[in-house]
Amino acid sequence: MCDGYILLATSFPMGLSNALIADAEQHIFTPPHPRAGGAFAMASLNDQHAAPHRAAAWLAEAAQREGIHDFVPNEASYQRYLPDGNGLPPHRDQRYYASCIAIVTLQGVATFAIHASRAYEDVVTQWTTQPGQVILLRGWQADNSRDPRPYHRIDPPFGEPRLMFQVRHNLAAATPPSPLLDTLTKTEVDQAIHLAARPAAPRRENDPRF
Repeated sequence: MCDGYILLATSFPMGLSNALIADAEQHIFTPPHPRAGGAFAMASLNDQHAAPHRAAAWLAEAAQREGIHDFVPNEASYQRYLPDGNGLPPHRDQRYYASCIAIVTLQGVATFAIHASRAYEDVVTQWTTQPGQVILLRGWQADNSRDPRPYHRIDPPFGEPRLMFQVRHNLAAATPPSPLLDTLTKTEVDQAIHLAARPAAPRRENDPRF
């Protein structure tokens, strides 16, 4: 995995993408932070017949084909970015996300960049991510002398909203909880536990406002 990321040559299956879009439309998204990030909705991986579970299985298999054999997704979410809204500045995913982070663009186009540091000008490479594109980012590894997590940036989309789906391995959501939690700070562990306990976003069909 060069520079901590892989851009898959194989596109995400169109039928599965459409199923995820339909599932996302049923969720109520949390509004984005005023300064960074997109609107957010946690998805459930409990139903093996539902689109998020099937997508997570496809992404785990794709990661295995790329030599990432320890990726077991246990957290899934949607994010929606608006053209006149926020992107995400150069950052790393938190250390409680181990092994791999898999990102699928479902709708919209935007610039995705890999950085060597948090500096905006420190760009390693960048490209325009398109619907169906899958990006694998290296997660944290406790036994690696060099932190493999890449700094990455996502700009606001061009023209229309960008919807993405991502799956990660949260150390606190593992059963039983991973012993690697002992290597994290208390703040990191608390954040991981909070996210592991966070339920899927409410669905419109269950909300009287919709």
